[in-house]
Amino acid sequence: MRRFLPVLAISAIVFGATQVGASAQVAVPTMGVKQACTAGPARTFQCFALVVTQGGKVLGTSDPRALPNGYGPAQYHRAYNLPTTAPSDSATVAIVAAFDDQTIYRDLKRYSTRFGLPVPLRCSATVKVSCFKKINLGAPPNSAVVPGWDIEIALDVETVHAICENCKIVLVEAIRNTLTNLEAAQQKAAMYRGNTIVSNSYGLYGSDGSLSASDDAAYNWPNKAIVFAAGDRGYGASYPAVLNTVVAVGGTKLTVNADNTYNSEQAWGPEGANSWGTGSGCADGQVSGLASIPATSFQSAIPGYSATGCGSTRGSNDVSANADPYSGSAVYASSSGWIQVGGTGLSAPLIAAVFALKDTVSANAKPAATLYANAGTSAFRDVTTGSDDAGQYPIPFSYPTACNAVAGYDLPTGVGSPNGIGGF
Repeated sequence: MRRFLPVLAISAIVFGATQVGASAQVAVPTMGVKQACTAGPARTFQCFALVVTQGGKVLGTSDPRALPNGYGPAQYHRAYNLPTTAPSDSATVAIVAAFDDQTIYRDLKRYSTRFGLPVPLRCSATVKVSCFKKINLGAPPNSAVVPGWDIEIALDVETVHAICENCKIVLVEAIRNTLTNLEAAQQKAAMYRGNTIVSNSYGLYGSDGSLSASDDAAYNWPNKAIVFAAGDRGYGASYPAVLNTVVAVGGTKLTVNADNTYNSEQAWGPEGANSWGTGSGCADGQVSGLASIPATSFQSAIPGYSATGCGSTRGSNDVSANADPYSGSAVYASSSGWIQVGGTGLSAPLIAAVFALKDTVSANAKPAATLYANAGTSAFRDVTTGSDDAGQYPIPFSYPTACNAVAGYDLPTGVGSPNGIGGF
């Protein structure tokens, strides 16, 4: 058994100096990553968006004529073999976030125009499909900017629209990022006019079990895909992604070819001086002392599950998609302009939108079961390399798939990343 002290400070990837002439050297500005959202008091949720920086400043696009830095719709559709639209214009993804972003619709329009996507109309009494609606549950106007949740909101909304161009998007804004407020927003999102997909890009780090029966119940919606990001601090579970009633989404590092076709993928984890990586873990309460959560029968039965070290408890994750900020997405937020953003705050809405592209969630009481039923088939790309071990939590050496991607199921990447929509 290994035991590490928690890693609290995150360093940047440092590139070497560039030789200029025979005697002078010019330092290349350091590339790094920072959390989009400021950390709050205990028992408040952290958003899982990470922003790329250069020389300590948020990396923007210097040439307004060029496409922004980061992947856009073309990369994801080609690499993951995704259609651009759902079979029905009524397909809906609800997004839960904290605080209010007053400029999100304007930002979505700018993103859509820049990437040649259809610009959604605002939903109304006469426009009910393929539209955008914001439901503010009482957050003060524009309160998302200072804590940085506007970047997470922009990432979520723009990612869903990039993947599913005709989906209806319903943004539900909690008053703030507390447990009670976000649970209320979750209920509103899940009950919205028969909606079956809810995307959540936040969580509580270090919470590897049940908070309480009443808290857990807020995320138990049979026949609905309640999608949660796994977190960005490497191996170590977060709540609510550890619940067996949700779809937990891990992160990968996606590389594409010049024509945007798939090149390679690995579990997203520490690399060089970068200590970020996808969350993964077991709902066994070993870190937090919380009550353990059992694995579902379809998860514990998957070949190789015993190698995760979770025993009979729930393992996080179920599925994965791109999350590495350095292969992250171009995002537009009025407070920051064009920026490059990653983290599992990206992979969660991406997977939620893939569920919407298939649009058959309601056929299964637990939509995650469909993922496991298709594990090992061409519906998923098996991610077999990379590790998310950032040295924060003890991992028994005898359980390599707790933090390492291998052939078959593993905790960092679950059953793999999408190869079309057949596995959803």
